[in-house]
Amino acid sequence: MLSEVTVFCFMASYLVALGLEVTRFLRKKNGFLRPLIFLFSLAGLVAQTAYLLNRARVTELPPLLSSSHDWLIVFSWVLVAIFLFINLIDEELSIGLFLFPLVLTLVISSYFVDDATNTLMEPSIRSWAMLHASLLVLGGVGIVLSFVLSLMYLIQHRRLKQKQNFSTGFNLPSLAKLSRLNRWAVMVSAPLMTVGMGIGIGLGVYVRKGAHSISFFDPVIIVYELVWVGMMLSVILILRTRQPNQKHIAQLTIWTGGLILLTVIGIQILSNVRILKFESWHSQYSAPVIEIHDPTAERVVS
Repeated sequence: MLSEVTVFCFMASYLVALGLEVTRFLRKKNGFLRPLIFLFSLAGLVAQTAYLLNRARVTELPPLLSSSHDWLIVFSWVLVAIFLFINLIDEELSIGLFLFPLVLTLVISSYFVDDATNTLMEPSIRSWAMLHASLLVLGGVGIVLSFVLSLMYLIQHRRLKQKQNFSTGFNLPSLAKLSRLNRWAVMVSAPLMTVGMGIGIGLGVYVRKGAHSISFFDPVIIVYELVWVGMMLSVILILRTRQPNQKHIAQLTIWTGGLILLTVIGIQILSNVRILKFESWHSQYSAPVIEIHDPTAERVVS
């Protein structure tokens, strides 16, 4: 049963949910759309959970450790779970119109990254690697949520400044509430990302002398470091300034969230394409193996 669930199953559910969110934004009387959005999102999450469970059974590894494909699926799964939670406790926060495009981008990107099982993971460091990956995912999700909240803040700021009105189905909270939520997202993400990166550095040093050493000059690692710097700047602005400029913090977190999305999606895809091109070039231009028959090997010494 689980093996029959494909990526397209939950991707289709999220596409419908996004379409309903757009309809909710365009139409004024749309009270029936919110339950439909919730149901399609929940159906997609259930299908996605089944898919991840099947992948874990096949690969015999947690999804966060098995492949880049599974890592992206887990990232999108957490975002949808948070959307459903927010939808239950806060009807005012119309976050789906901003969140579902990111979820779909992650799911579609999973088609273009490597889904081969990672067999190089040493059993002795698997628990630490799992903690490292989990903290990075949770920290990355927090940064993406901060990215969405900052985008909503800037839209609401511009709307109030220009005295624009949206449809009744599209509600944005006050600037004070959005800045408070954004502050919490940044403050929670900062320690998660910091501890996750610290464990990653420790693992990199531990396996540096082994056959499967990790390069600290990898583009993904470098961008994560830039994201961490941007996030820490936001934390410093929040903690050291009594009345920080919320618009500047929103702009900074948008850049930080854009970098994390570039890391999770863009660089992963480009790295996979580079590997595929190298393998294709190597198989095309590498010298053929010539077998030499040695007739003396067949002589029998009497």
